Amino acid sequence: MSGISYQVTGGLSEAQLQQLHKTALRVLEEVGVEAPSEELRGSVAGQDGIRIDGTRVRLDAALVDRLVRDYRARNGDDDSAPPPFSISILTGYAFRILDRKDDAVREMTTADCVDMAKLVDGLHDAGVNGGTPGMPQNVPVPLREVLAYKISCENSRTAAEVGYSNYHAAETIRQMADVAGRGFSVPLFVIDPLRVDGDGVSMALDFIRAGQPVPLGFSSMPLQGLTSPIHLPGAFVSNVATVLGAYALFACMGIENPLHLHFDVYPMDIRTGSIAYGTPEHVLMYLMGAQVNRFYGASARTAKPYHTNAVFPDAHSLVQRSAFASAAAMAGAREFTFGGMLGVDKVFSAEQLLIDIEIMRYVERMTESLQFGLETLSFDEIAEAGPGGSFLGSTSTLMHCRELWSSDHFVNLPFERLCEGGRGRLREAFLSLADGIIAGHDFALEPTVQRELDRIFQAFANEVR
Repeated sequence: MSGISYQVTGGLSEAQLQQLHKTALRVLEEVGVEAPSEELRGSVAGQDGIRIDGTRVRLDAALVDRLVRDYRARNGDDDSAPPPFSISILTGYAFRILDRKDDAVREMTTADCVDMAKLVDGLHDAGVNGGTPGMPQNVPVPLREVLAYKISCENSRTAAEVGYSNYHAAETIRQMADVAGRGFSVPLFVIDPLRVDGDGVSMALDFIRAGQPVPLGFSSMPLQGLTSPIHLPGAFVSNVATVLGAYALFACMGIENPLHLHFDVYPMDIRTGSIAYGTPEHVLMYLMGAQVNRFYGASARTAKPYHTNAVFPDAHSLVQRSAFASAAAMAGAREFTFGGMLGVDKVFSAEQLLIDIEIMRYVERMTESLQFGLETLSFDEIAEAGPGGSFLGSTSTLMHCRELWSSDHFVNLPFERLCEGGRGRLREAFLSLADGIIAGHDFALEPTVQRELDRIFQAFANEVR
């Protein structure tokens, strides 16, 4: 018996990927990158293949190509079996929440952050990972990032890192991560186009100066037609050159920190002046980006299909999320990020997160293999039933009839029974489920860990006040 599975085909050829790569190398060699940090420039000055003119750094194509080959050799193609489907929360980011009671958007409070962390943790068995999706708005600004991380550790077994804007907050979070037994890294988010600059660069240099070999993740967020060319291949050339330029400079410092690459392009609606999450162009950018990431030895199993400009869990949001998730799954993605996020990641909705789980389960079934062989060709059953016969009582129907995918919420009932539920039935069911998960949450840290987190947070709060 053999298996049948379906996947996205087409895309960039190997020759086109090589041409994209060579063009990015040419950009780095002839145009170069801007590196305002004197410390960073000074760390690589005088090395073969690096030419510095003021704050402009040009990198020989041969040097960058060698670094790329080394990166590929360390990371290689991932031929292992794909991981289970999962949803990752954008931890500590949303500053607003869609209130479950009155369906209105309001500021996220500390209590909301705690409840949403409990919800995320309670959905762990459904494949949801992360901490609180919120950033508490009812505390002083300097405390928000660190408090969001503390709340995540206290209420979720899979607490993930929050975004941090300065070294002091990042170092405090690193200390908390050590105490709680969680991972820590610095997202080195560089500025498009071709600028090795930003908070991530400063924090990475701070950690290197402090002798902390924390992992560094290199990426950027180019907007098509604004901070990158409007043509998608050109947008990726610019993105690859920007990210590789930053990677090359840090790699040439000779540091021992693990370095990771990721490439992305995002759609921009020039007519409205807004990012255009969830559009067909965004899906195409992901598909091309998945190929580009595989080419460079970076992970391509993470996708962001839950990005949307929609503020409510409505037709706008659900059409985009479902279409994007389907395409991403068929292209090999297994980790879906930004579950529950709405409004360009500014708003979190418990209802939307529960719907996102249903979308993930739906597309997961689409990727499962179908069986092909003598048994499934079913000649004997067809012959036994004959013209006008029925297969309702056949052995294979009895054995496999319960394998039809089913949802806990989107049920296949007759028309009359579905009408009995009323228009608000689904929303009420999702919200009731969320309330039950939060109320039944029972995870707690070990007392010694809790006391240490309290101590670290209080010391940080005393310093920033």
